[in-house]
Amino acid sequence: MAKNLGALNFGYLGVLQNDYLIFCALADFGTATLVLAFFGRRATHGQLLVQIFQLRFFLAITSMLLMCLFAFTIRWHHPAFRGELILTLGLIFQHAFFDWYFICGKFWKRFLISKVFHTISYSAIMGFALLYLKLDKIESIAFVMIFAAIPAWGFGVFSAFNKRILIFRRRTVYFIKLMLNKAFPFALASLTSFAYLPIGIYAADVLAPPEFLAAFNFSYKLIMLASGFMISFLSSSLIIQHETLDSHIHLRDILSFTFFITILSSPLLIIPQFVLKILFFAAPWTASLLETSSFCLRLLSISLILQAIRLPMISTMLKEKQIWKYVGVILIGGIANIAMTFGMVTLTSQFHLIPLFTLSGDVVITVIFFVFFFNKKRLAW
Repeated sequence: MAKNLGALNFGYLGVLQNDYLIFCALADFGTATLVLAFFGRRATHGQLLVQIFQLRFFLAITSMLLMCLFAFTIRWHHPAFRGELILTLGLIFQHAFFDWYFICGKFWKRFLISKVFHTISYSAIMGFALLYLKLDKIESIAFVMIFAAIPAWGFGVFSAFNKRILIFRRRTVYFIKLMLNKAFPFALASLTSFAYLPIGIYAADVLAPPEFLAAFNFSYKLIMLASGFMISFLSSSLIIQHETLDSHIHLRDILSFTFFITILSSPLLIIPQFVLKILFFAAPWTASLLETSSFCLRLLSISLILQAIRLPMISTMLKEKQIWKYVGVILIGGIANIAMTFGMVTLTSQFHLIPLFTLSGDVVITVIFFVFFFNKKRLAW
């Protein structure tokens, strides 16, 4: 993609993909977590299955309409405008649309087939489009991204779809209202998370030259990928929390895990240019682009260390179902991050420090978590 689009348009594609992820979170609205937690295997059959699918389709269609509205109001003159409109269809044809069904029913073989099927179809279709057809327009690539997800989506339809889903009743409306009310804190936490690292790419798009956005996008993608892996560590930490009766958070555990993450992320700090050249092997690198992207990668990688520091505290809070306190902390940090990033760049015109300002939210919530548990006298060596 970077080779076909060029660095500048690849940066705009990063903005488009970020928009899409936000509307994907809106289309989920925390309901997948809620279904897994509340219903389990019961969600895979009977009227409950029908109602959950109706809820998911309702949220997907609502998000599609909101994304179209966003495109016509915010992205009207943006290079990603047409791609934005095309990707609205992706909110329905998500390859992960049926994941909750496979997980709730413990249909692990079908779940594995779905993922392998998606990997093969996505790689083959995108490879053909980029290497053979050499598509070099944002909207063309957006269309192929949707098309590449349809085979796995079709497999989910074949496995789980029921024609009764098309029949809405009054109790379906009550069910949707109830689920949205219960899922609201999960949705708010998920949506607020976009006020952290992703806010940097929006600041670069609005306040910096296109060349800086292009450089920032390369480093941003790597950090977001690494942050995704951190979710696996969070899940493991939650399982461990449920298996222990110790209510204290041990500083030695925080230090050991932080040291582990620091070692893993050290190449991003020490040899960022080498990492960028290896992972973005086909990108049209120039000396200036590579230097700026390396600078951004060094700063943004500090976010991984801050995430590691607060991970045990987050898992403890979630285990104890202090959802609203968790959402409150995330919200405060998100607001502080937006104000700091946009405010400082606007005041100082130092757009090259956007990666540094983007870390302010990470710092704020890490400090708040430490103060919270320190006041509760729950920190121990």
